[in-house]
Amino acid sequence: MMTLLKIGQLIFWIAFAINFAFPLLGENSQWLTWIGIGLLIAHAIECVIFHKDIHREYSSPLEGYIVVLLFGLLRTGEWIGKKNSTAP
Repeated sequence: MMTLLKIGQLIFWIAFAINFAFPLLGENSQWLTWIGIGLLIAHAIECVIFHKDIHREYSSPLEGYIVVLLFGLLRTGEWIGKKNSTAP
């Protein structure tokens, strides 16, 4: 299931990038842009919150930040699950 969600997320980011050069939805393409900007901001906030986990999990922190920016909660949810399972 997670693989399908990650593939869907990648398809969204590709559509978001293409939308800048060629509006995919005509007059409604602004919605795709605003949703993409909102997701990018949310994922950037996740990068700030989980920066210690990113540095711990990845040998190259840049790779970790890119993964979190692309997948957001699909990636950081694993860290949240680990923290909740180790709590008393």
